[in-house]
Amino acid sequence: MIVNNVNSSAKYYSNSVTATRYTGATTAVRGAQKSDAFTPSKAAQSFSEMLAKLKSTPDVREDRVAELEQRVSSGQYFVSSADIASKLLTNRY
Repeated sequence: MIVNNVNSSAKYYSNSVTATRYTGATTAVRGAQKSDAFTPSKAAQSFSEMLAKLKSTPDVREDRVAELEQRVSSGQYFVSSADIASKLLTNRY
């Protein structure tokens, strides 16, 4: 590619006066800006409170585990084969 008359287009970029004219304006705008603030809505606050409660709840219900362990060890825990088959098919399909 051949570029002709490069010097004639350079005159559009040589004016550094306009560049320095706007430098002071941007500095003044930056000094006048206020800091940002975030105020969550009531729904967000409520969600945050519920999430905190869920995080504080233990993942394992120790009382239920102890009850099931006792029933299994004493031989009182029975699950029907139909229930097992139903759950297997539900999870597969």
